[in-house]
Amino acid sequence: MSDPRGGANPYQDLSRRTGSGGPNRGLIIGGVVVLLVVVLAGVAIFLTGGDDDGGEPIDAVQEVAAVESEGQPLPPFPQVAGFVAPVDEDPAVGMTPPTLTGQDFGGDPVSIDPGDGRAKVVAFVAHWCPHCQAEVPLIQQWVDDGNLPDDVDLWAVSTDVRSDQNNYPPSEWLEREGWSEGILLDHADGTAANTWGRTGYPYLVFLDADGKVSRRASGEVPIADFEGLVQEISAA
Repeated sequence: MSDPRGGANPYQDLSRRTGSGGPNRGLIIGGVVVLLVVVLAGVAIFLTGGDDDGGEPIDAVQEVAAVESEGQPLPPFPQVAGFVAPVDEDPAVGMTPPTLTGQDFGGDPVSIDPGDGRAKVVAFVAHWCPHCQAEVPLIQQWVDDGNLPDDVDLWAVSTDVRSDQNNYPPSEWLEREGWSEGILLDHADGTAANTWGRTGYPYLVFLDADGKVSRRASGEVPIADFEGLVQEISAA
């Protein structure tokens, strides 16, 4: 028998080379052991997710938390064509949104303060929303590629949590996506999202360093457009 790739089959004379009793049993057993080790190693990598190049592991103790919203609420995101509201059609542009004070999945206190002198992007996301499930990994890959300016903070606000819906819990979802930036949990009543003007998901608010709304967007924003909106608020 010939090797279909050309040349003689390297295994056709194995029985003659290892004795008249047939293939060497030790050789076969050894090969099986090696194969088993390789398979088990592959299973271990699959179960652990392979190399972890994303954010820190999330040690969740809660999926929702109390949140305080202090300041004038933003008007609801307007009904516009496309994902990004034009400046002249968005009444929130130039406004300062409320300060949000709450907790992350681990119960640690966190705050999104428009008056801290930092430009920021705040993304309101729901674990069950297919558009959020599509947008979050795109944004995280953009961050992983080194595109987030040093003078811009990025936050995910996990909101509208529903234990009877798909992709629950949100802590495991964001951990799978390797989310590396800030996280704040919304209250079950949607305090954070409502006072910031959310009308759909994902909902993105871009603030300049003065804490004023630069632009707002809702839906799956193409990553090139997302980057352009970030560049608008970055001094760099």
